[in-house]
Amino acid sequence: MQAKASLANLMRVAHTLDVVCIVNADRSVREALTDVVFSAGYVPEPFESADGFLKSGRRLITSCLIADMQSSVMSGLELFRHLVASGGAIPTILLTDHADDDVRRVLQAGLQFLSKPLEPSELLACVRTQIMNRNYSL
Repeated sequence: MQAKASLANLMRVAHTLDVVCIVNADRSVREALTDVVFSAGYVPEPFESADGFLKSGRRLITSCLIADMQSSVMSGLELFRHLVASGGAIPTILLTDHADDDVRRVLQAGLQFLSKPLEPSELLACVRTQIMNRNYSL
């Protein structure tokens, strides 16, 4: 009987944790972002590509998405627009190296962005804001 109660408590806790999916082709960046997200008490789910994220089936449990704007196949902005078009928008933070052009496009979409290199505290503040506000409408 006690094992069932413990399992039920574990499942309740699991459903209250926020999953933050990270889409970045650069392994070292992906691992660093995963560490930062984990250190703040979120559940990180790293993906090498937007396609990997889309095929994973994890988007239904994703509280926040962190995606790179410079992906060669599908950029973070393209991924976000794909999610919106399919009816599955997720609060999203886009990372960019090229602030000028990317910032204009991201701001037009109403999304948050961070320029690389980024500060972990700045990233976590954005994650908290996105999760709290669920700010993802176009």
